[in-house]
Amino acid sequence: MSHKHRHRKHKRFGREERKTFLILMTAAVVIVLGAGAYGYKSAIRADEKTVRRSSETHSTMDVSASGSSINDSNTVASSTATTAIIDNFDGTITYNGVKYKPNTSIETVLFLGIDDSDQTRQGAGIDEGGRSDTMILFIIDKDKELITPLEINRDTMVGVDIYNNDGEFLYTGQEQITMQYSYGRSAREACNLTKQKVADLLMRTRINNVVSLTMDGIEPSVDAIGGVTLKLQSDETDLDPMYTEGAVITLNGKDAFDFVHTRDVETRGSNMDRMSRQTQFMLALSQTARQKGTGVINVMEEAAGDYLYEDMSADIADCFAKYAVADTVYMLPGDNVEGVLHDEFYVDNEELTKLIIQLFYVEN
Repeated sequence: MSHKHRHRKHKRFGREERKTFLILMTAAVVIVLGAGAYGYKSAIRADEKTVRRSSETHSTMDVSASGSSINDSNTVASSTATTAIIDNFDGTITYNGVKYKPNTSIETVLFLGIDDSDQTRQGAGIDEGGRSDTMILFIIDKDKELITPLEINRDTMVGVDIYNNDGEFLYTGQEQITMQYSYGRSAREACNLTKQKVADLLMRTRINNVVSLTMDGIEPSVDAIGGVTLKLQSDETDLDPMYTEGAVITLNGKDAFDFVHTRDVETRGSNMDRMSRQTQFMLALSQTARQKGTGVINVMEEAAGDYLYEDMSADIADCFAKYAVADTVYMLPGDNVEGVLHDEFYVDNEELTKLIIQLFYVEN
């Protein structure tokens, strides 16, 4: 029987390219953890039968009261009480009688943390590549000079596009969104597949840039700066008997890797606990970077090396260096459910529609 958990609120680089990424990564650390408490409340689980479709052009979204699609070929998101319409000509959305248009001042960067050390993915079979365990969309408003993070739960159930080893499309099946990355034959292809899937999830929101870092990039980067000290905000004695709540610990590279990566896959909902640890670690890392000054970026970029992949415009790093950070880190609204084989997260499409309008649109 399933059990439901309510959801709380790279290519090889030259020196300058790697430095650009490390600036972004350090900024990401500050943003994701410096913002403090998560800011978006949870909502009810969406209808399991409603899945966003990929690789199609959608003109309208019209949903019945049950949450299932009236016109399945045009489904973009489900809504339990309202109808949102996407106009192919100008991209506007009408919601509760109000017309919204895309906020043209918005730029986006998708950050992916990959659970595989090999970015080349040579010789990987079907779905044998790494998975995107960490997914954060940074929403950059150039008019407001503000950066807002949106975390994408890796367990979110979507229609994943499945390819064979030759890169030929086979079919679309409902899986965790983390799996989409594994069907790419290179870091570039895997990042692009994942970027498109996140865009699909967010009602075709345009994602301009994508950056990925493999988990094995954590250890050398942390060791290179002499470790990271943090005060534990929760009891983590399952990882180490010394990790009691309130304890001050210093993590070397290996300890840091275990701290942000380890979870008990036999325990349902363990990804949520891991996300909490990742938050604690990134905040501590940002504090370390501040204390040691800008030179720490040069040290980290040398250590990161080939664990990075970047497809990002040159001016984005300047935004991260200059813009303010929103007080809220947003998360997808929905429910975590115990599936037969693994945790499954189902977004609340009604609340997600509201969130998308809030983050990416303005009144027309």
